[in-house]
This record gives sequence, C-alpha cells and structure tokens, in this order.
Amino acid sequence: MFKQILALLWKIPLCAIAFYGGTMLGGIVASAIGLPTPEMPAGTDQMILGQYMLLTSLILAAGLAILARNLPGHFAARWLTIAFLVWIGYGVGNILEGSIFTSMDAASLFTVVLYVFASLLCGAAVAWLFPPRSQGADFITQTKAFFERFTPGSWAWRILAAILAFPLIYLAFGRMIAPIVTPYYEQGLFGLSLPGWDQILPVIFMRSLLFMIACLPVLILWTGSPRRLFLVLGPTLFLLVGGLNMLQAYWMPTTLRVVHSLEILADELAYTGILVALFSVPKSIKK
Repeated sequence: MFKQILALLWKIPLCAIAFYGGTMLGGIVASAIGLPTPEMPAGTDQMILGQYMLLTSLILAAGLAILARNLPGHFAARWLTIAFLVWIGYGVGNILEGSIFTSMDAASLFTVVLYVFASLLCGAAVAWLFPPRSQGADFITQTKAFFERFTPGSWAWRILAAILAFPLIYLAFGRMIAPIVTPYYEQGLFGLSLPGWDQILPVIFMRSLLFMIACLPVLILWTGSPRRLFLVLGPTLFLLVGGLNMLQAYWMPTTLRVVHSLEILADELAYTGILVALFSVPKSIKK
C-alpha cells in the first residue's frame, strides 16, 4: 500500500506536467502557424491563471489515471483513446460552448490546436504510467466484438438516442438553473453572453455528436461491468466537460461557479448512464 501511494506521488504530477507542458508546446505551434494568441479574460492575472492551470492539471491527471487503470488494451489504443477523449471533452467541446456563451478569445482555433498537444502528451503519460488491470484483446478485435453486439436496426436507434440524449439532458438541467445564472449572461458580466436558439441548438447537437464519438473508443475497450463504467466515465466527463473550467474560472462569482458545476455533474452522470444503458453488452450474449 505504501509503495502504491508513493508511486502516485510522482506519477500523477508527471502526468500533470505532461498536460501543462503540452499546452505550452501547443501554444508555440499555434503561434508558429500564424494563429492569433487569445487575450486573457478581463480582470485576471496570468500568474494566478497559471497556478489554477497546474491545480486543474493535477486533478485531471488523477481522474485519467483511474480511467486508464480500468481501460484494457495495448498501449497505442489506450493512449489514443484517452487523448481523443481529453481533446474533444476538454478542448473542442468547451471551445464550441465558449464560442456562443462567452465573448472571450479563449474560444478560438488557437486553443483547439493548443489542446491537441496537451491531450497527446498527457494521454501518453497516463497510458504508460497507469497500465490496465488486464491486458485485453487488440483494438480491432474489440471493435469487431463491440459492433456485433446488436443488429444494424438496433444500432441505428441506439445511436440516434445517444445523439438526442445530450441535448435533452443539457436543456433540462439548464432550465432548472436558468433563474440563477441567466441574469449574468443577459448583463454580459464576466465575459458571458446570451445567444439565441439559432446558435444554441446547432452547438448542442454538434457537441453531442462529438461526445458520443469520443466516448465510443472507451466503450469499445471496456470489459468491466456497466456499473463500474458509469462510476469511472461519469466523473471523468464531468471534469472534462466543465468541472475543471469552473474551478479555474476564479474571476467569476462563487455562486455561478458552484451552480454550473452541479449542473455539469448532473448532465454528465445522466448522459453517462444513458450511454451505459444503450451500449453495454446485453446479458443474453455475455459469455
């Protein structure tokens, strides 16, 4: 037990450094190809933002370590699965959201490129330092077995249900907190803005499609129980899809950050539960 704790004390920080260093490398590459550097949010300090970035990197690394230990397969498949999930969830998805709900330049192509390198480096570190509990089959074999679970017709309605699930969950929980958070957006406080439905709906459906695609490799590789998948993937998505961002957004009021964090947690747990219910192996065909 002591050796395991000691190992965590250097492995998780190393993974966090990989993510943090990846953002720096990504920023260099994005600048080199001519993408404009985003301005910092109004009223923020670069040093404080850097400190929060280190903290969120550590939390992200710890969450991904749990996922990696429960994700069987060979190194390359696990690395790319984790990296893709991080890039879509933490990078692309949040940037799409930020592009309509904020006036901040952070929601830019520069940030998309930045997180490519952060996701790849962190994903590689996590996959290497936290090997799976069981090796499992290769990715091609797992993919074939995964898509043999259901008939084409069954796949069609399950995929459609998964795409519709996220927008419905998002809107339902968003409506619950609207009386608390909407005034901040209407007044344009803290770099926030309130878009119209013509902007909101396309972005929600785009995020839903991307999240399903990003979660698919995890579902393919997973060989544990549906319950464990829910307990591992749900909190991971919470961290990626906004939990860490709310922790890092220190310039926003505590009420706004806490309410949005609870909303995001409810969103991702409900969404993960639906994914697990839709795509888990039916008992009738388990070996």
